[in-house]
Amino acid sequence: MSFGFLEMFILLFIVFLILGPKRIPGLLRALGRGVRDFTAEFSREKQEKELPGEKKREEP
Repeated sequence: MSFGFLEMFILLFIVFLILGPKRIPGLLRALGRGVRDFTAEFSREKQEKELPGEKKREEP
């Protein structure tokens, strides 16, 4: 089953009808903020993860 342009258009049209034009920008802003926070947390965990055989240096 493929999800084409027509199905995407119908889905967006239904969401627009349900939420209305005033709530959509806020919804997209919240979605963008959530994605940004998720990617920041994911990259932070990746940086904190130690590679095998390496030790963190302790500052005096």
